[in-house]
This record gives sequence, structure tokens and C-alpha cells, in this order.
Amino acid sequence: MKAIAKRSEIKGSTYLVKLRIDNRTVITVRTKESLKNWKAKYPEAVEIN
Repeated sequence: MKAIAKRSEIKGSTYLVKLRIDNRTVITVRTKESLKNWKAKYPEAVEIN
């Protein structure tokens, strides 16, 4: 039950950021926590709007 509620929160989220990790790889990040984790792993990553 808890996982379903969490999934619906993410689905309705308006916070979407594209993150360019390297020249070929672009990912979409849905939460601020996830963005923070990706930036920690790849400090040279650039946000694309």
C-alpha cells in the first residue's frame, strides 16, 4: 500500500530536470533528492531545461 502511494506522488510531480552526465547521456530526474544523489555521483553533470 505504501509503495502505491509513493508511486502516485512521483507520477503527479511537476519537478522534472534533465541532467547531462556526459556527451551522450541525458537523464530525467523527478525529485530533488534524486538530483542531489546524481550530482554527488557525477559532479560535472549539467542541468538542462
